[in-house]
Amino acid sequence: MCKVGNVYLDETHYAGKDLYSDGDVEERILKLAEEYGESEYNKIIQKERDWPVMYHLAHERGNILSWYPFQKGAKILEVGSGCGAITGTLAANADSVTCIDLSKRRSTINAQRNRKRDNIKICVGNFKDIEKDLERDFDYATLIGVFEYGQGYIGGERPYHEFLTTVMDHLRPGGKLLIAIENKFGLKYWAGCTEDHVGTLFEGIEGYPETDGVRTFTKPELIQIMEECGYSDYRFYYPHPDYKFPLTIYSDDYLPQKGGLTGNFCNFDRPRLVLMDEGKVFDQILENGLFGLYANSFFVEITKKPGGETPEHVIYTKYSNGRAPEFAIQTRITRDNAKDPKVYKVAEYEKGQQHIRHTAEAAEKLSELWKEKGIFQVNACSLEGDKIFFEYLQGVTLEETLDKLLEQRKLDQVIAVIQKVVDSIFHASALNGFQITPEFVQVFGEVEFPDGTLAVETADIDMIFSNLLLNGNDKYHVLDYEWTFFFPVPVEFIVYRALHYYLESASKRRVLGDYILEYAKLHPGALPLEEITQEMDEEDPFRAFYEYFGIRMEMRSMYAVMEQNFQKYISGGYASDSDLYHFMGKAALPLGGIMHEAECRRIQVYFDEGQGFSEENSYFINQVFREQVSCRIPFPQGTKIVSIDPAFSACILRDLELKWEDGSKISYWTTGIEIGKNCILFDNPDPKIIIEEIPQKRRQIEVSYKISILEEETAKLLMDKLNIKGKIKDSVRKLIKR
Repeated sequence: MCKVGNVYLDETHYAGKDLYSDGDVEERILKLAEEYGESEYNKIIQKERDWPVMYHLAHERGNILSWYPFQKGAKILEVGSGCGAITGTLAANADSVTCIDLSKRRSTINAQRNRKRDNIKICVGNFKDIEKDLERDFDYATLIGVFEYGQGYIGGERPYHEFLTTVMDHLRPGGKLLIAIENKFGLKYWAGCTEDHVGTLFEGIEGYPETDGVRTFTKPELIQIMEECGYSDYRFYYPHPDYKFPLTIYSDDYLPQKGGLTGNFCNFDRPRLVLMDEGKVFDQILENGLFGLYANSFFVEITKKPGGETPEHVIYTKYSNGRAPEFAIQTRITRDNAKDPKVYKVAEYEKGQQHIRHTAEAAEKLSELWKEKGIFQVNACSLEGDKIFFEYLQGVTLEETLDKLLEQRKLDQVIAVIQKVVDSIFHASALNGFQITPEFVQVFGEVEFPDGTLAVETADIDMIFSNLLLNGNDKYHVLDYEWTFFFPVPVEFIVYRALHYYLESASKRRVLGDYILEYAKLHPGALPLEEITQEMDEEDPFRAFYEYFGIRMEMRSMYAVMEQNFQKYISGGYASDSDLYHFMGKAALPLGGIMHEAECRRIQVYFDEGQGFSEENSYFINQVFREQVSCRIPFPQGTKIVSIDPAFSACILRDLELKWEDGSKISYWTTGIEIGKNCILFDNPDPKIIIEEIPQKRRQIEVSYKISILEEETAKLLMDKLNIKGKIKDSVRKLIKR
């Protein structure tokens, strides 16, 4: 037994060798844990840009448990604690945490990052050896990303049954086992993500035909294991986008709303295919009541009978992704027996308490402001201790209403409803001339507006359509108003945000940008038709739409700057998962692009027997996704000329080599231009390699090259640059000669 800071490290059962490791990167992670605190990890991840560093150190890993209502004074057993991704979260909610992990190095990392905590003990070694010496009165046990390795931990004919039973034996009556695991049938796997543990496509869906030692399960399979072990008191939750970096926790009592599952960035570790629009498919899954079958991950709570009381039953949690600690908030919905659900927000850090109080103040001021005027009313709230409770409202949001009309192709009604809400935003409160203040600059930056810009003194800038709930009497409840500011803000900016976050967050809404000119001819809006952009802009499909509602291009650019500065203000330099994905995520290859690429890379061989080339005298060779091409090309006796088309696209061939079957070199010419030693550029989609001299008894060509597929425009630009360089070289030669 030794100590790292305040953490006990028990090596009684350690075999002296780590059997599981991510390699040398763990030494790097250990040094980072020694030198930095948890609050600095996000900046380290941004700097390192390395998946293992992110996976082990990201704050969001703790989201899988930070919402869970642990009872006070809890005693917790964490099996498979690794580098401590969730150990700190457990320790913050318990009197004591006992960790078990195979790896001494990982356990040392865990101890280092939690060295200031005095309620953690880490046992290093195999679970089967350690568990014999463990107490049997734990309140909770956790298997976060561990249950799938039951075969390796336990072995035998029914390893997962035995694993579950063994862990449950260490819980007191009423204790709870918490399991987080990928769903074998998770939609991300059908949509083109590789299986998380082995990195191959469809391995889990196909039943792991090539894999030993690890298994994930469908919901029915997990239920079968639990019930065969005698445990029927369980609850399923659905972390999204997955349990590793959950941003939302759903449950059977609170499933996602249609249109709510977008932005599935699940491939930080490996490239993926994009075989479908997952958001649209999830909508169909939700309509058919199949979410539990296709959710990407599960979080399962199993209670050991006789059951104990749960402090509260949380049915939904949403995390504020990518915010500075002073703005980091959780939104939770809870439900007690036979009572209406409760909604509340709670700060993730002590620094966030001021923001909670600010939200309560905003509710009071907006209620007074909207009391006599407009179609908006504040969702009632009350501040109770460190939580702010809101009235639980049911209904349809404006975003859902508009999307429904969009599906029915009732575009006139969509625009008319938007017009009504936009007009109401303009008239909801008194407008005055905008005056810049230090507070405005702090949040939105130094942005100069033209004279006459109108502003509101109390500004809820988050009047986006998903925040507006129709309450049945032609008024909208404003569900969330945490981003209310008590200084002048241009009212047009509030309208801009409402339009921006509706129009540009789903591809299906682009049709509105195409339709607005037709609508404007029949329904003149804020601007006369002649002042609205008359030509469609592929780069900016919504330009005319914004202009119809009075937001000109130059003002829209200023509002975009305001929005960027606002996002910087609330992030405080903290990078969200989606931000990290932009510079760390692996390639997501769309199916259409793959099929196009496959078609481009097909080789077509023509052979002329004296009558010229024809499609009848040709055949194809597929070389999908191979940069290095090497193949044999047979041709019939009597062939006079062979033409090899290496691609159906502009391309560059490098290291081109053609040989006869005896290894002798072949003379050939091409339709490309040599841009380097044995490097040929083809600037059109019909590249050709021609062999005109075919010796007798030759029946086969061996060809090899490296190929890079190019867009035709890119190839022509390269060709233009080469021509310019050629002209310069000719001029230099003439000058030297002169």
